[in-house]
Amino acid sequence: MKLSSIPKKILSLVFGLCTVLFISAQELTHEHKQMLKYDNTAYFPTLVNKENINSCYQIEDNAYTLLGLTIKMNSKEVFQKLIDEKADIEKACDGKTPLMFAAKYGNTELLKKLLINGAKKDTKTEKGYTALDYAKKYEKPEAAKLLE
Repeated sequence: MKLSSIPKKILSLVFGLCTVLFISAQELTHEHKQMLKYDNTAYFPTLVNKENINSCYQIEDNAYTLLGLTIKMNSKEVFQKLIDEKADIEKACDGKTPLMFAAKYGNTELLKKLLINGAKKDTKTEKGYTALDYAKKYEKPEAAKLLE
């Protein structure tokens, strides 16, 4: 089939969807990865700004906010810096909020900080899962207790 035989509206729609999918989740730079891996906030001001603090970053088959990644990697200093800089604690990537990631990974310290800063326990994914559901699914009883 020739490209010219496909209606322009369909081509435009497909191109638009591809563009949205491409820009909806960014790639983490090497510097961002190092900051998270070593929990080092020294370069935070040059790496994190208003434009990217709440962006979704693609890691393998999942997307995470920087806040979600700090939970996954247990980067407590970077987590606190993001909270101080007013990162959106309700921002969901792939449908999951930072509270859901804290529950999934059983990180009760960061889970408590999210709750203190106003994270909503009742937020649901498209499939209807809450942070409590993730704590139960991944067998994190301490996190589940905090979320009940």
